[in-house]
Amino acid sequence: WTETQVSASLISGRSLKAAVCRAVREDALCMSSPPACPSARTKVANSRATFPRLAGQRAVAAVAADGNMLPTYSLHDTHIRHGVAWAGGSARPVVATGLIHGLSRWGGSGNAHGGGVLKKLLSAVVVAAVLLPLWFLASDRMGTGEVWPPGLDGGRRMLKPTPEDLPAAALTNLVLVAGHAVYTGVDFHEAVKESSWFLEDYQKIPGEAQSFLDHIQLGVETASRDPSALLLFSGGQTRRAAGPRSEGLSYWVVAEAAGWFNTTGVRERTFTEEHARDSFENLLFGLCRFYELTGHYPDNIVIISYTLKQERFMTLHREAVRFPLEHFDFVGSPVPLLAKGAEEGEARTVAAFKESPYGCTGELLQKRLRRDPFAVGPIHPSRCPEMRALLTHCAPYMFEGKVPWQ
Repeated sequence: WTETQVSASLISGRSLKAAVCRAVREDALCMSSPPACPSARTKVANSRATFPRLAGQRAVAAVAADGNMLPTYSLHDTHIRHGVAWAGGSARPVVATGLIHGLSRWGGSGNAHGGGVLKKLLSAVVVAAVLLPLWFLASDRMGTGEVWPPGLDGGRRMLKPTPEDLPAAALTNLVLVAGHAVYTGVDFHEAVKESSWFLEDYQKIPGEAQSFLDHIQLGVETASRDPSALLLFSGGQTRRAAGPRSEGLSYWVVAEAAGWFNTTGVRERTFTEEHARDSFENLLFGLCRFYELTGHYPDNIVIISYTLKQERFMTLHREAVRFPLEHFDFVGSPVPLLAKGAEEGEARTVAAFKESPYGCTGELLQKRLRRDPFAVGPIHPSRCPEMRALLTHCAPYMFEGKVPWQ
C-alpha cells in the first residue's frame, strides 16, 4: 500500500490479509469465468473524499502477510484502492482487480485473443522482474548455509576493484605483528612506560611495555628487509576501560612516533587489522586483511610475537588454516624476566587450542567475548569470499575444505 493509510473500516471489517487474499481469489475467478465476477468488486463503498486522489500515480502494490504481491497498474491519473479506481476528475469507478485486470488496460479490448496473450506476456515479465532478484539473493546466501543481514553480504565483494584501486596490490609477503595491549597514554613517545598502556594484572611487571616496543621494532625491521612485504599490526578493541581503541592502531601510532626506527619505505607498506581477539584470529583475520589490501593471498608469512608462543603459531594455528610450513616463519622476543607463570599459562592455552583448534568453544570462546567489549565482532566473510568456509568453521577437527593459498 502507498503511504496513504487505509483504515480497517474501508475493508468492510475484514483484516488487510483477508481482504487482499479475497482479491486474489476473485482475480482467479474472473480469469476462469468472467460472468462470475463478484459484483461487490465494482461497487464504490465509500465516497470519493475517503480515497484522496494521487496525481500521477502509476502503480500501487499491496503485499499480503503471506508474501503475495498484488500490483495494480494504471496509465491515467487515477487513485486505486482495493480494486476500485476513479478516473481523473470523474466520480465514475473504474474496476481494476489486481494485476491481471490492471494489465488488461494495456492489452486492449479490441481483440480478445490478442489481448489475452499480451496480458499473459506482461504478467510473466512483471513476475520475473520481481522474483529473479530475490532468487539470486536467496541462492547466494543459502549456498553457504548462512544468512547475513541485508546490505552486508555484497558491498565490498561486488566492487571488484582493479589493482590500481588496491592500496598494496604489488606486495606478496605478510609480516604479522600480534598485538598484546592497547596504548592509553597521551604522548606516544613514552611507549616504553608501563603507565602508557592498559595492562591486565599479570602484565603489570617491569619490562612489559618494552616487550611491546620490541615487537613493533622487530616487525618494522623485518619488513624493511623485504621490499615485497606488507607489515600488519593486528589486534582489536579488547579492553573496555581503555576505550574503543584497538591494539593494531596502538602499535601503528607507536611506530609512527618512533620514526619507524630509522627505516625507509616501511610506513607506506604498513596497515592494521582491528578485529582479532586472540592469537588464532591474529593469523586468520590477518590473511583476510591481506587479501582485502592486495587482492590476493600472501606467498610467505612471518609472525612476530613472544618466543614462548612459537609452537602455538607454528603448529596449532598454522595447521588450522592449512598454510604450508615451508612458507611460514616466526620471529620472537622473550617474555619479561619477571613474568611469573607465563609458561604455565601458555601450556593451558596450548591445551585449550588442541581441544578447540578454532577457538570457538569453551573457555577460548568466553575469552573472545570478554575481549570484544564494544561488540565489533569478527571480520565479515564478504571481505575475503574465498575464505568464507574457513572463517565460519567451528569444530574440534581440522578444516578440510578448499583454502585459497593451496
